[in-house]
Amino acid sequence: MIKKFKTFEKNFTIAKAATIVGFFTLITKLVAIYREKLFASTFGQGPILDSYFSAFRIPDFISNLFILSTLSVAFLPLYAGLLTKDKEKANQLANTILNTSALSIAGFCLILYTVSRPLTHYLVPGFTDGQFEDTLRLTRLFLLSPILFTFSTIFGGILNAKKKFFISSFAPILYNFGIIFGVIYFYPHFGIIGLGYGVIAGAVIQLLLQLTASVWEDYKYRLNFNIRSEDSKKLWKLYIPRIFAFDLSNITLLLGTIIGSALVPGSITALNQAYNLQAVPIGIFGYSIAVAAFPVLSEHFARQDYKAFTTTLRRSINQMMFFIIPVSVLTLIYRAYEVRIILGYGKFDWNDTIRTFQILGIFSFSFISQCLTTLLGRAFFARQNTKIPVAINIFAIVINTIFGIILGNAYGVIGLAVAFVIASIFNAAVLYILLRRQLEKDVPKNEEGILNFFDRDLYTSIVKICTASIIMGIISYIGLKFMGQFVDTHTVIGLVIQCGVSGLLGIFGFFISALLMAIPEAQSALDFVRRK
Repeated sequence: MIKKFKTFEKNFTIAKAATIVGFFTLITKLVAIYREKLFASTFGQGPILDSYFSAFRIPDFISNLFILSTLSVAFLPLYAGLLTKDKEKANQLANTILNTSALSIAGFCLILYTVSRPLTHYLVPGFTDGQFEDTLRLTRLFLLSPILFTFSTIFGGILNAKKKFFISSFAPILYNFGIIFGVIYFYPHFGIIGLGYGVIAGAVIQLLLQLTASVWEDYKYRLNFNIRSEDSKKLWKLYIPRIFAFDLSNITLLLGTIIGSALVPGSITALNQAYNLQAVPIGIFGYSIAVAAFPVLSEHFARQDYKAFTTTLRRSINQMMFFIIPVSVLTLIYRAYEVRIILGYGKFDWNDTIRTFQILGIFSFSFISQCLTTLLGRAFFARQNTKIPVAINIFAIVINTIFGIILGNAYGVIGLAVAFVIASIFNAAVLYILLRRQLEKDVPKNEEGILNFFDRDLYTSIVKICTASIIMGIISYIGLKFMGQFVDTHTVIGLVIQCGVSGLLGIFGFFISALLMAIPEAQSALDFVRRK
């Protein structure tokens, strides 16, 4: 299977890259779903998981602020550009950024370790003494994660810039296996800290795999600290503003932890579990396409091929919308069934189900905006423009924080989910409007037809996809009610049959409608199935 994917990677196209990233993202998310099922059945929604999820907030905030949504996006376009000109300079840049970033993050995490007790008090003011101590111990252990993720991010960026998506997409699967191993084997022997050991073990394995793959792709480590080089200065200019463009979900989960610690036990867990479930389609249909398109957009802009840049962006948005719009409709219809089938085992009771599917239903209204933000943000960074997305994101963060505090205190974790949706839609809408204006400046006057086609094709395609999705939703809902008369909906098997049959009918209706409306992505999917 590995040989097949490596052969598949040779003749690069965005569709192929998105297929590789999407496939392994799907596997990663399926493993993550099993992870969530294991957590739910073993612990339910209560103090243990509240402490576990709360302990991620400070380390995850640092990782997303300085590494995952910043360093990776700033590093890749410059590194990809250097690869086309001077491979040795590209390698020097990679080592300089790797060394300086790792030392900086390690020092910062050490400082946080020394003040972790008062920080945790501010984070979970409503926890009891025992629950607080569990959260503190896990938080201190998880501060190793940002250091490990720094290395993984650089090596993943090296592989993606070389259009080698196989290993970088496969590695997160091992990270999740580490967490699962911690639940099954470490927790019975070490208690709650064993869950933390599983997280760190998974992060180490993920790092080692990407390091090995980077060495295979001619990466050579050197003890470089040449931060005054022109390439390094360019990267830091891109990196520093990007710090203010981290994912809105971090604000939602952070507020959810602070407010949720004073609510009924399980509130923090419910928000995190609903968020993890909604992250599955975002990762598969948003992240995979955005990651695959990013190096291509970077190359087109570096070569000043604005026509190719615009065409690639249009196709990527169309592909993304073709999948995420119907998935949003299906999630809204099947939210209760999804939660019950995936998490409804062991200690996860009906009250836990209700609380989780209510939050998931609200999140479904942000699927489109979340996916668009991942792509449009990368489109700006491919153009080496950090100011616009950063400014927009700061406004979105303010919106998320204000509405989160107001609605969170009024309606609990459900209010936090609503605040996230509002901020996410704002972020995507403004990003698109301003990126469209940037495209107008790029395209020469004699090629304005490119943008006219961009608009006409994009808007027409979205209207058609929405129409097909509505048809799918109607068929699925009718099928759901019809099948409910013939199966025992009090059993998992009955629910799976009910949802499976009605869902397949709805999806079939969607594809037939899409083919009749001549949506190109539907025809491409049909051609792919025929070939295989």
